[in-house]
Amino acid sequence: MRTFLRRPSPAMIVACFALLVSLGGTSVAAVSQLAKNSVGTAQLKNGAVTAAKIKNASVTNPKIANNAVNSAKVANNSLTRVDFAPGQLPAGPTGPQGPAGPAGPAGAAGPKGAIGAITVRSASIAVPGGTAENGAYDTETIDALCASGELSVSGGTGWSDSNADLELWTQRLAPVLNATNQVVGWRGSGGNDSGQGSTFSVYTLCYTP
Repeated sequence: MRTFLRRPSPAMIVACFALLVSLGGTSVAAVSQLAKNSVGTAQLKNGAVTAAKIKNASVTNPKIANNAVNSAKVANNSLTRVDFAPGQLPAGPTGPQGPAGPAGPAGAAGPKGAIGAITVRSASIAVPGGTAENGAYDTETIDALCASGELSVSGGTGWSDSNADLELWTQRLAPVLNATNQVVGWRGSGGNDSGQGSTFSVYTLCYTP
């Protein structure tokens, strides 16, 4: 006896296809709904959770945004100084002083400072007084010079008599220069119209440059 299979009708085919789609969609939806706490370390690939993932989570789920990663979730000794913004970590205690380094090269010479010690050098000469206060002065000239290698910073004159009533005066005082126009002493001339002899002195203040 021969058995004849009946070809399904188009309506039957469409109905079966719709049923498969319906069942398939349900299974996909079922797979996408994961149970609570079902995803652990084994289900995550290395490097799967990035900074962007955490940042996006803070937007879509504020419950896990603030303070989601705290000290309890960070392994001890896993963070270094570069993980913190400047100024967040307090400065540590001052360490012990290290050994002295090698001497550096000599620097350029600085400006010349103040002069050294001053030495007063002098020269004197006797000046006769002639007739007192007759307007005819006896005069003499003398140089007071610094020692070799010294220069002068100032000069002056004086008389051996200190009586203010005597006509004793300094006629001139001029610097004595060397070949390079440096002051090496002073030349003075003194006039005496006191009626008695007196000693005229020239002083120069010298230093070694």
